[in-house]
Amino acid sequence: MPAAFRKLFTASIGDGIGDDVLRSIMPVIAVAVLGAGAFQTSVLNALGMAAFLLLGVPVGVLVDRWSKKSMLVLANVARAAAVVSVPIAYFLGTLSIWHLFIVAAVVSVADVVFTTAQSALMPTLLRGSQLADGYAKVQSVQSGLAIATPGVVGLIVKVVSAPAMLFIAGAAYLFSAVMTGRLPHDRPSRAESPDRFWSEARDGLGYTLSHPLIRSFMVSVALINAASMFGAAAKVIFALQILNIPMDQFVILGALSATGGLVASMTATRITRRLGLGRTKIAASLASAGFVILVPVAPFLGLAPVVWIGLSGFGWSFFVILSGLAGAGIIPRLVPHHMMGRVMSTYRLFTLGVMPVASISGGVLAMAAGVLPALWGWALVAAASAIPILLSPIRSWTEFPKALDVHSRDIPESADPVAAP
Repeated sequence: MPAAFRKLFTASIGDGIGDDVLRSIMPVIAVAVLGAGAFQTSVLNALGMAAFLLLGVPVGVLVDRWSKKSMLVLANVARAAAVVSVPIAYFLGTLSIWHLFIVAAVVSVADVVFTTAQSALMPTLLRGSQLADGYAKVQSVQSGLAIATPGVVGLIVKVVSAPAMLFIAGAAYLFSAVMTGRLPHDRPSRAESPDRFWSEARDGLGYTLSHPLIRSFMVSVALINAASMFGAAAKVIFALQILNIPMDQFVILGALSATGGLVASMTATRITRRLGLGRTKIAASLASAGFVILVPVAPFLGLAPVVWIGLSGFGWSFFVILSGLAGAGIIPRLVPHHMMGRVMSTYRLFTLGVMPVASISGGVLAMAAGVLPALWGWALVAAASAIPILLSPIRSWTEFPKALDVHSRDIPESADPVAAP
């Protein structure tokens, strides 16, 4: 792998630690420290993804125009500053749910910038099949970190307060900032043209929505992400307040869940080769829904509920990561370099932008009808993520058809950006 990719890969370690600590602790702080209910927790989760819905497309245009390295560094520094404000406010006695809302929103904006710039930079560092290998390597490390981080957090939180754990997240984001700062300088994909800003944004949106293959992948991923967020708040409330699982055990369960992701990242290539790309994605979507069902039925099964919650998390992570890696690196191979930022931001507009909407919807349902309907809704939407693949040519793919790789043939920047292959 090129040296520049290794630096980006190392930066992803800090990014992964920061994200995992933040994901593990923020809902716990909201529920266990501030006494938040299902709706407030769902709002917190929604704000964490809201910027993808509101700012995804404009950020994509900026990524194509500006230095991706600079945007990566800026995003990391902003996230570090935001998360360390939580323990500071806690020790000063001023922490409130509104503070968590603001931090979640700031981190969300920085996440849009970071992920869009990273996605646009990766295809310039790796080529062809290297992309899939690169994504798999990043996923393996992040899954490994996701196993270790919740376990360490669960142990440390017994000794120090939950908000203090966010100092670790801040340090991790600063480490990522240092490593991204060591990347070579990159040239913007396109020159700035203020009067064409929204025209370029529309080009990216049009290319993404008109491309049948990108559209199928996008809708499938959007549904699986929506499913997760739809039941996220309900799962926390169900586990902590109804099943009475201790807070430290619930945090540590995140490690078991992440183990599923790690196992998937280590076996995804073999499974995909054996079953074929299309069958793998379809089977993974349906199986993920089956493991979600273990959550609402946990009180009625033979063992302690914590066992079934842990098994559910393991299976969910395994099949979600397996589905994602089955299509890893395909989208960048369908998009010309000069449009990468705009298309990837539009892709995330739908795949990640749907998450705050789903989170609020799940929270409203949990508040109005109880947490169980929200958990069953999670399983239903997860199963529906198989439908876009079933209705597309992808269902019969054994691997990505190399003839569709736009980087294997010459495509001038003046070419029609919405012409599908």
